[in-house]
Amino acid sequence: MSYKIQHSLIWLLGSVFGITPLLQKHHYARGAISPYLGDGFIAHHVLIGLALGAMGASLWGSFSNWIHQSSKTPEQATPWIRATFATQVACITLAYLGILTGGIYLLVGGASTIVIGYVFSLSSSRGTGPSAPAQAWAWLRRSRPIHWPFLLSICALLIWHNTELIKGMHSLAPLHTLSLFISRIATQITAAGSLYLILQLAIDSGPRWAKPSLWSLISLTPIFVVADQMLHTYWNQTFMGFLNQFGIQGLLNLNAELKGGGVPMGVWALIGVIAILFAVLASCTYLASKVAQRLHLNLAPSSLLVLIVTGTAIASLEQAIGKSWKDHRDWKQEYLEFGLHLSGIRPPNGLAKFSVAHKLPNYPISPDALIAKRQADIYIVYIESFRHDALRANITPFLHHFAESEAQSIGSTWAASNGTHLSWFSTLTGQTPLARELHRDHAREQNWPGLCTMRALKQAGYQLHIHTAKSLAYRGMGTQLIGEAQSPFCSIRQDEPSDPMHGFSYPEKEVMVFDGVVELIDKAPKGQTFVITTIDSPHFQYSWHPDFTPPFPDYYPHKVFPATPTKEEIQLIKNQYYNALAWGDQVAKSFCDGLKKIGRYEESIIVFLGDHGEEFQDHGGWLHVSSLEDEQILSPMLIKWPKSYGSTPSHMEAGHIDLFPSLLHYITGQVPQDLPGHSLLQKDPERTHIICTAQGGVTEEGMLLTRMGYKAFFTWPEYFTGRPGDTLTLTRLTGPDGDIHCNSDQEYYQTIMTLFPDAVGTYFKHLILDRSEPN
Repeated sequence: MSYKIQHSLIWLLGSVFGITPLLQKHHYARGAISPYLGDGFIAHHVLIGLALGAMGASLWGSFSNWIHQSSKTPEQATPWIRATFATQVACITLAYLGILTGGIYLLVGGASTIVIGYVFSLSSSRGTGPSAPAQAWAWLRRSRPIHWPFLLSICALLIWHNTELIKGMHSLAPLHTLSLFISRIATQITAAGSLYLILQLAIDSGPRWAKPSLWSLISLTPIFVVADQMLHTYWNQTFMGFLNQFGIQGLLNLNAELKGGGVPMGVWALIGVIAILFAVLASCTYLASKVAQRLHLNLAPSSLLVLIVTGTAIASLEQAIGKSWKDHRDWKQEYLEFGLHLSGIRPPNGLAKFSVAHKLPNYPISPDALIAKRQADIYIVYIESFRHDALRANITPFLHHFAESEAQSIGSTWAASNGTHLSWFSTLTGQTPLARELHRDHAREQNWPGLCTMRALKQAGYQLHIHTAKSLAYRGMGTQLIGEAQSPFCSIRQDEPSDPMHGFSYPEKEVMVFDGVVELIDKAPKGQTFVITTIDSPHFQYSWHPDFTPPFPDYYPHKVFPATPTKEEIQLIKNQYYNALAWGDQVAKSFCDGLKKIGRYEESIIVFLGDHGEEFQDHGGWLHVSSLEDEQILSPMLIKWPKSYGSTPSHMEAGHIDLFPSLLHYITGQVPQDLPGHSLLQKDPERTHIICTAQGGVTEEGMLLTRMGYKAFFTWPEYFTGRPGDTLTLTRLTGPDGDIHCNSDQEYYQTIMTLFPDAVGTYFKHLILDRSEPN
């Protein structure tokens, strides 16, 4: 077997050796460190795997090259190459058998190469070549052609990316901005130099056939940087965080994710675009390498190493000095905004840490428990992305009048979440979004019987219908709500290829859907009809019917938002959104007019509510599913009760989670017990509202408690799975006058218990200060 083949095998096995600690989930430093970060970190694991694989391949490949070059003849190197190969196979095999783990695995692998190298050095087959350390030093000092166009372009792209992120961090003081800018330039110069150095080492230590593959792989870097910038711009989320979602409970339905995110592109089209970009970038990288070779610009790896050490020192020094004067909240935002940090100095994990037990339901809820004493038709209309301050006479005149003269008097209303699937679950169950995955677990075991509360309504005599212009495939909404074989719904209509509305725009489909809904209601029994329907035109990309005259003639004409918008552009984009809401307002009016025409308006319960809000760069992002700021979670909920019921109490605040308990109270005549949501048909004292999400963007905040202007934001490990943890970390505490600062975690705990006295008992079984780890 030729040395080229032997070397290729050792180089490839070296990459397997390097990635094995990740695949086998090895731990180091008494279990405190592991390359495996846990479920839901698929993107991080890909990068960690690539880095570990490159390091393993480089080290073993270099060792193989040293033996080959130091031998008197190629034939005399063969037994030592074979010994190296056998050592690799043995170490990897023992690791996968669970015999070699953690530091022992690395120690055995490293010690084996030292023994082989030492014995080889003493053998008669060794020539006069340099020692391994001398060879490594020679490699560092030897000047060679460097791919300057690639190195400089990657460095420039990374600095541009970080500069744009810094510009979006509006709360930073000028000194903090300047200090951060210096640190990020040093960080990205170091990152670009490290990337190139690792690549050069992998190329020099590997077989010649691997060089094109390595350069092609590294050519994808600009795609990742630009994608990260776009995701920051649109959803205030990192590219890594976005990709990590695809590792939670298996791969997500990418088609539904793209459609749900307003991306007018299918999976295959997206793959095609990426493939074209990859081909273009790989070609550019190849051509630029030829230009670099012709220019004969050489550089020794040691110069890059000096650059890397200098950049790391500058970034670390900036963090060390900044620790003493940076505002905690701004420092934490800085840390979360950027995925790469060279310094081990980091802001505290949070203000205080708590051990928590959540109050979650015991499923299933028995349908037999619901006995109807009152009957009324119930119509729930979800209005997509309905921002609270868009309920105005000049934007949504009908709904504004409906709120003032027909609906129950409610001040601010909080959506249950900043995402549709979580919001729907809470409004239709009265449970917090944290109960959704628990319910899905039970429903999966029962072969998806439909939402338990919907089955309860059916048992009470209601005929259930859901008619929508959207597809309910997003995040398994339809499977959980509607069910499969034994669905509690009498009729289901959604956007699918077999429906005549398929292929039309949202506004055109809405006309078809609502005409059909009014016709359905006209034929359905009075007092026993339950309908869920939607107005989806205000979803990005905001649209309205071609026959509709929008109230704001000046609006943003493009489908892609600008990366760095001006105030004028933001207003034009808002106008486009307002026009879509104005069209939705007309759909809502037509629906109510239709109900009046068929005599099904006065004695019906009619609910118009947003599933969440919408952000327009208010906090550095677009759209929703990126934070728990007011713009994304304050959303109108308008409830008209039957005229015969009489007056209803007023409320200063309410949550969308209160909708279903209120409906149960009306139907049964009894106030529901043991639900985190409250009935709005009873007078209620000031209380704490809870909003939860699995999509907190760069903030990583998954829960908000709010009460009378005071807010407490929390996160916990793997909050993005949508499941509650047994700990909560307080990340922010704010009041009407701004941030609330306490002197200790004990003081934060006491403040939480004072500001939100009903949270324990309503949402938590207990909330106890946890000092197991320093914050």
